[in-house]
Amino acid sequence: MGDLREPVRVSPKEAWRLVEEARAPVFLDTRNARHYAQSDVQIQGSLYIRREELEARIGEVPRGRPVVTYCA
Repeated sequence: MGDLREPVRVSPKEAWRLVEEARAPVFLDTRNARHYAQSDVQIQGSLYIRREELEARIGEVPRGRPVVTYCA
């Protein structure tokens, strides 16, 4: 079933290291609609899927790349 691993908490510095190492991480923003709309903080190119929609929309998350989930 592919390379499935347990989630690991990473710091912002560790997430940035994935970018610097050209590992092309997928940044997945899981905030609810209200917090997303009220925030001016977004990672350019991130994928926005609300946490409660993630199971139904999991096919939209690219495979074969590290996924960094955040709720800022």
